[in-house]
Amino acid sequence: MTLIVPGVEVKVVKDVLTPQLAPSGVLGLIAVTEVQPPGGVGRAASWNSFAESFGAASAFSAPEATQALANGVFELVVSAVDASTTTAASLDIPSDSGSGKAFTLTARAGGVWANGLTVTIELRSIATSKDDGTPDTPIKVFDLAVQRPGSTGDAETFRNLSMDPTSPRYVVTVVSLQSQIVTVTDIDKKKGPKASDSKAPYQLAGGKDAGRADYQAALDKLVNEPDVDMVLVSVQDLSNLPRLAQIYADLIAHCDRMSTRSQGRVAFAGVPGNTEALIRTNSATLVNSLVSDRLMLVAPFNTVGAVAGMVGSLDFFQSPTFKRLALGGVNPAIGVEAQQELLKENVVPIVAQRGRGVIVVRGLTTDGDQVSVRRVADRAVRGVKTIGEQFIGRLNNELGRGALKQNLIGFLVQMEKDGAIVPSTDGKDPAFKVNVYSSQADFAQGIVRVDMAVRPVRAIDYIYATVLVQV
Repeated sequence: MTLIVPGVEVKVVKDVLTPQLAPSGVLGLIAVTEVQPPGGVGRAASWNSFAESFGAASAFSAPEATQALANGVFELVVSAVDASTTTAASLDIPSDSGSGKAFTLTARAGGVWANGLTVTIELRSIATSKDDGTPDTPIKVFDLAVQRPGSTGDAETFRNLSMDPTSPRYVVTVVSLQSQIVTVTDIDKKKGPKASDSKAPYQLAGGKDAGRADYQAALDKLVNEPDVDMVLVSVQDLSNLPRLAQIYADLIAHCDRMSTRSQGRVAFAGVPGNTEALIRTNSATLVNSLVSDRLMLVAPFNTVGAVAGMVGSLDFFQSPTFKRLALGGVNPAIGVEAQQELLKENVVPIVAQRGRGVIVVRGLTTDGDQVSVRRVADRAVRGVKTIGEQFIGRLNNELGRGALKQNLIGFLVQMEKDGAIVPSTDGKDPAFKVNVYSSQADFAQGIVRVDMAVRPVRAIDYIYATVLVQV
């Protein structure tokens, strides 16, 4: 517009506002759950929201979720494995008549987690009297106890249960409302349960884990969750080591594929084994085929959820080395000699130290680098992508390209202030370098190039001291 009458023309141009990056520490968990969320993917930032969204039995079918939340992970993004690909453990309770069954107990979530859980039934009777005080027919009731996973003495106990649907203690109603482990189905109201032998209690059996392809299908659903920067597969069946290695390899491939989309992720996995010797054997087998700068392999297996949760609670540039885990203990315990052997293979031992509690000995990926260095690099890549997307269509002159460079510099300066990137130890090389340019050939094709170098901070894991004894 051209002014005809003398005056002032004001044009308001809105500056590009760089959006804030998503918080780090968002853990994508692939697991078998009791409840399937809509679309197969749901989120939880606390135990209550996890139980409401995925069912209380998911704490047993995917114990890594509970560990991660207890250790401060920022948020869980749970991709549930298709329930139809698993089989839930079950148990037919025989009737006291000597033929058939009284009812069936079925685990609330599929998989092998409930195999071997013991069930005890104790028969009772309650004496009643008529209005005139004469004895009436005793009411037959029974007590039912189901062992909790991971314990030998702790159990869910339900007392004075009845097979009568009109009773307030009807077995189906009580167990369905109160048990986190099992449900009651196929009940025969005409038959009562047979008491279990204390020396040979009933046991749940028949649970089967999902296959490799089923875990892979659930993993693929996390592709559409851009804020996830850590991933973990909660595998239940650990008896087949080659299958487990294939699932871990799929996890690495997923992380590599997401890194090409500027959404780099770090994976966590555990080494199975119920003894120190078996852990050392299995780690040597696994690590040879799982060398990656995106996988943190920890031992023993039952600590991997806690490690992922603790890493998710840290700033992305902080190392988990010697950081404390919220765990009651480590089983099996790993001795000093075994710790050294595992570290040589770039496997991370989790140990209990006097005065420190349960700690991560060293935060390494399986290629021998510090996991925090990988997370800093991924954060820088995400920042470049997020900022660059705001300038698409605005870079056709030097002014636009200069604005992009200044925004990138501002982002990296903040990373330096936070301590995520640092200058060289001699101070001669800066923490980062940035160059934004476009050659004539690039310009003709609509291309602007960004060259950037960053120096992630590294954890100081060793102190070598020299003590001079003077005389």
